[in-house]
Amino acid sequence: MPAQLLSLTDGPSIVLDKPILLLGRHGECDIQLNSRKISRRHCCIAQVNDYMVVRDLGSTNGVRINGQRVLEGKLKAGDELTVGNFRYQVYLDSASSSSDLPSKETPSKPKKQRPEESMLENADEPVPLDNATARAGKILASRPVPVLAKGHDDDSFILPDRLRNPPPPH
Repeated sequence: MPAQLLSLTDGPSIVLDKPILLLGRHGECDIQLNSRKISRRHCCIAQVNDYMVVRDLGSTNGVRINGQRVLEGKLKAGDELTVGNFRYQVYLDSASSSSDLPSKETPSKPKKQRPEESMLENADEPVPLDNATARAGKILASRPVPVLAKGHDDDSFILPDRLRNPPPPH
């Protein structure tokens, strides 16, 4: 079974069955999430060797891994991914992590939300970045991404250059 994002909220669960998936409201996205808190082209998720990487594509409400807002990040089995107002549990398919899939009898219990996360999910309008986060995003976006040797397991690895910049919108 391919990797999945199992919904912890009212949104759809997502099967990660392609090397790169584009998530957003736009009709050309691979996964369409219909919410005012989702940008037209919100983020992409890519399979890199034996793990997944998520990259925010300049969305207004952002992407979070385990509650931490990120521009790019490595997804591990069991991580909680938040895209706009949709929350997901990450399940990866590998021989060593076959026990990561939940059984039908024991649904996973969602983590308790922090107050600021609750405010984000309950807001009707997009939530802008604060100045410190916006400056950090500009600094990070201008830095080159290191390319590691194949098979190197390092949490700082991000997307390869060919996957870093998605094609411009039509």
